Amino acid sequence: MTADMLKMAIKVTENLERSIRPLIGWEKSNEIVKIGADGTPTKRIDLIAENIAISSLEKSCSTILISEEIGFKIIGRETPKYIVILDPIDGTYNALNDIPIYSVSLAMGKISNDKLEKLKELILNNNNTNTNNNTNNNTNNNTNNNINNNKKSKANEKNFLDTLKDFVKKNFTINDLDVGVVKNISTGDTYYAEKNKGAYVLKNGKECEKRKINVSNIKNLKDASMGVFAYGLSSETLNFIKDRKISRIRIFGSIALEMCYVARGSLDAYINVNETTRLCDMAAGYIILEEAGGDITTKNGMQMNLPLDIAEKSSFICSNKDLHKKLVGTFGNKWRLKPTKIGIISRFDNEESLNVAYNTVKYLESKGIAYKLDKGIHNALNNRLNANLMDDIQDISHIISIGGDGTVLRASKLIEGNEIPIICVDMGTVGFLTEFGKEDVYSAIDSVLNGNYTIEKRTKLSGLINYDFNDKNAGKKELKEMQKFISDALNEVVITTNNPAKIMDFEVYINGILAENVRADGIIISTPNGSTAYSLSAGGPIIEPTVDAFIIVPICPFKLSSRPLVVDGNSEIKLKIMKKSAMVVIDGNKEALVSKGDEITFRKSNSYTYFVKGSNFYNKVKKLSLME
Repeated sequence: MTADMLKMAIKVTENLERSIRPLIGWEKSNEIVKIGADGTPTKRIDLIAENIAISSLEKSCSTILISEEIGFKIIGRETPKYIVILDPIDGTYNALNDIPIYSVSLAMGKISNDKLEKLKELILNNNNTNTNNNTNNNTNNNTNNNINNNKKSKANEKNFLDTLKDFVKKNFTINDLDVGVVKNISTGDTYYAEKNKGAYVLKNGKECEKRKINVSNIKNLKDASMGVFAYGLSSETLNFIKDRKISRIRIFGSIALEMCYVARGSLDAYINVNETTRLCDMAAGYIILEEAGGDITTKNGMQMNLPLDIAEKSSFICSNKDLHKKLVGTFGNKWRLKPTKIGIISRFDNEESLNVAYNTVKYLESKGIAYKLDKGIHNALNNRLNANLMDDIQDISHIISIGGDGTVLRASKLIEGNEIPIICVDMGTVGFLTEFGKEDVYSAIDSVLNGNYTIEKRTKLSGLINYDFNDKNAGKKELKEMQKFISDALNEVVITTNNPAKIMDFEVYINGILAENVRADGIIISTPNGSTAYSLSAGGPIIEPTVDAFIIVPICPFKLSSRPLVVDGNSEIKLKIMKKSAMVVIDGNKEALVSKGDEITFRKSNSYTYFVKGSNFYNKVKKLSLME
């Protein structure tokens, strides 16, 4: 049956292609003739294209049509057996300006037998009502009465369409569609897919040049190319572009085609994080992309369960499976994906933490949630539990950290840039990074299982050491690499001497400009997350964790004028070591040694650490008596 639908859908798009081509460049194509059902202006070319599509469908089948211009229409004299979602020209602006990126987009679904029976009942009731009205008309020849009866008939027809629209909206979603076809009018290429049969492209529409298509296998955002919906770019999207999180950005202005470009691997991802994408824009591309092995959800990772209604709109993120979670983690404010397997990392040096970890495991077992334990807690509970060791994190969806800030930092390092949210349970002495008390651990788990939680992403700091080989110590450095990447810091990077009270000299550059010469015991480059850690103790300011900034704090500076400096989060910070050797310490762990002439360049990391949000930031500030 889907094969018949596919033939019909391809035939309609081919008819549209042949009819639209002569209209390109016609001066009257650009005239606005009405406001469409979706609330946007309808150009003459849109209306002509839709009428051609309706004519083609009438010759093929009886169907319910949902289209951008006309809105909702029943086609054919029989009870509709299909639903068609149509965008007669996707990329009208491109078409009118002869930019070769515009298409016909059509999706089609068969109405199941049970829903078909309900539909027949609705139509039968409407026919009976019309029959009664006609009988009344025939028994009274008064002209005024006939006019009134005609008005009633039109009102009844409108009420019937409204009832039918409501029926379709309540009973059908985008997932009930079976076939998607997108025809690139300018090139003649046809993209199509049938459910459970894969996705294909016909080059120039020729069956002999048919090939199966699949999404790309790019895993890292920094290597990826991405399409972005062109209108109403959010500050979030603009910041993502500005932060250079992705290799290439493309804006083509045709949603259906751009989704097909992701399906064939020409783009690695395509996003619109605003709630502005309409059903007609995405229906055909949605089917094609899913059949090509891609993931497409709302920006929050929720299934795209869009009702079949012209007024419905949604955000979306589509890409391959590896990139999808990274993009949901970047743009989504809630992760409602049910956990697949939870990793547990905990303090194991006190009995209370061990008991909380043990009880947490038992609670997860009672909920049927799989889990793995970090090596330390696994060994500590080995005699009480028969649990799997978390030797890698590839199948871990969430992590529970039981301990203090040190345990959270250990969990962040373990995750290594993967988009895995951390549920932080406070068992430490400071607990500024921890979000939940030990008494809240079960409710926190329940919130995650129910999808009723918020994710807060925290910026990290990445660094690169450039070693100097031109000083007298060059012989000692000859075995070193010219450059060394250091681990990402969630809190801070500290550069200080091995020997206490030995003053150091630094040159501090911001975006290539010398900002200050600093003489101090050391220097801290802190993230907003680390503003309440070592940076605060050294005199730095408190900054909300979500602020896009970094803090440069001299440690015990020689000059009273050397004060903490807050810089934009997209800045490049460079430190040049002017005297002596020093340690590079990241989140409390010694990472590398540097000496005179060496330079360390800092930028915002390409990855974030994600926390399941619990306590209010300012409540924690007050709790630690940092603010009255």
